[in-house]
Amino acid sequence: MTLRDRAAAWLHEPLVHFLLAGAVVYAMLSGRAPDLGERRILVDQAAVSQLAARWTQSFRRAPSPGELDGLIADYVRDQAYYREALRLGLDKDDEVVVKRMRNKMLALAASEAEAASPSDIQLQELIDKNPARYAAETRFSFDQVYVGADSPKSRDKARMALAKLRGGSRSEDVSQPVPIPLHFAGEPASTVASMLGDSFVASLRDLPTGQWSGPVLSGVGLHLVRVSARTAAAKPRLEDVRQAVENDWRANTARRAEDAAYRRILEGYDVVIEMPK
Repeated sequence: MTLRDRAAAWLHEPLVHFLLAGAVVYAMLSGRAPDLGERRILVDQAAVSQLAARWTQSFRRAPSPGELDGLIADYVRDQAYYREALRLGLDKDDEVVVKRMRNKMLALAASEAEAASPSDIQLQELIDKNPARYAAETRFSFDQVYVGADSPKSRDKARMALAKLRGGSRSEDVSQPVPIPLHFAGEPASTVASMLGDSFVASLRDLPTGQWSGPVLSGVGLHLVRVSARTAAAKPRLEDVRQAVENDWRANTARRAEDAAYRRILEGYDVVIEMPK
């Protein structure tokens, strides 16, 4: 094996990549542009393969030799501009750069948590802490009659309409024209709320079943309502809500990892805040 071959093999070692990256980061944090090979732009086989793979993923075909040459030339241009910008200190006090580096640090802190897998016991603990979050929605079956916008006159009309309905009149004969269904059958609370508002759904939970009641205020006005059925949300089971609970577990775990990493980093700094006079 020639010396060149040995050097190429050496550059492919993951430990070498780690040490090189560490040296660059150390130099950047020390306030100096990285001097490790800064005057040499190496486009190795791994870099070329990555450029070709990105092209293939975007265009569903491998790049031609000319296209690959263009990708390499653009990569060299990026590296040249990037290194020269670091040399000139253009990254200093740049909010975009600061936020980009912050996001990368957050990704590093959360990467281990994202790769972890929770146990069923951990997921069940999340469900037990907040069962309402994972429970299925309450469903409502009811009839409604729209009386009109909320006003003293409409409330008088509501009282008369309520008497008619309780006396046997049909809801179709009493309701005012409005693009809202007269009959709802097993609709989830969120669907009803999207049409009539959260306060209307809250009223449905307390109304007696089997008789006309009201008036009930919604986002569009006054209604008379007859609830025929309420299907309460059952206790959530892990097998039914596993994906939602696991998503929450991963988000919580990543957030805790980010907070812990930040506290460790901050311990190495002396923070001085000078407020304007």
